[in-house]
Amino acid sequence: MSVPHPLTPAKAGMSGENGGEVLSKPRPSATPLDPTSLRRDRSSVQSALTYAIVPVGPADAAQLARVHVQAWRESYRGLLPEDYLRRLSAPLHARRWRARLLRLDEITLAAESQDGALVAYASGQAAREAHGPFEGEITTLYVLRAAQRIGLGRALMTGVARALADRGAHSLVVWVLRDNRRARDFYEGLGGAPAGERDEMVGGTLAPTVGYRWTDIRKLTEG
Repeated sequence: MSVPHPLTPAKAGMSGENGGEVLSKPRPSATPLDPTSLRRDRSSVQSALTYAIVPVGPADAAQLARVHVQAWRESYRGLLPEDYLRRLSAPLHARRWRARLLRLDEITLAAESQDGALVAYASGQAAREAHGPFEGEITTLYVLRAAQRIGLGRALMTGVARALADRGAHSLVVWVLRDNRRARDFYEGLGGAPAGERDEMVGGTLAPTVGYRWTDIRKLTEG
């Protein structure tokens, strides 16, 4: 739902909301959720599954990669080249996630079901192009289609915003594909104000993106 940034490795442990090192337990691998079966009774999904927002670490790389690949194919069909989406590799993204989760400058939280499967995640760090003394940025936020519309995206936004506020962030920004109307409606519904437009490389394609900004991060952290 947000425009990702390049992945770069670092030499320290993944940071959680307190800025310290988080050592996560390995979670069981899971097969992709079946949207058609789950959508048959949305109320039963909400009552049967309880999700927890949790910090993640390198041991969760394979699950994050699975969510990443599935979410990109669900979210960007018709927006990015179909050949690119078809060639997305979970093993490749797992290696990238392991490196990414060693960084101390980025916070990553995930939504975990009762059986330990991850169905959504969000990451944030200091803004790449700061607008003010210290601005945070949501660098990625994805929720599997079958787990949408039950509040996980909002919960992840709140969790990452609070972690960034604890590090001193006063405002928050996110960039999304201009033509991703579903994502834009989500951020507008959370009170994000237009923050300009720019072109970014997404999926090997130069694509127009739009920004949303919360000038006071407390509008998210106190929600």
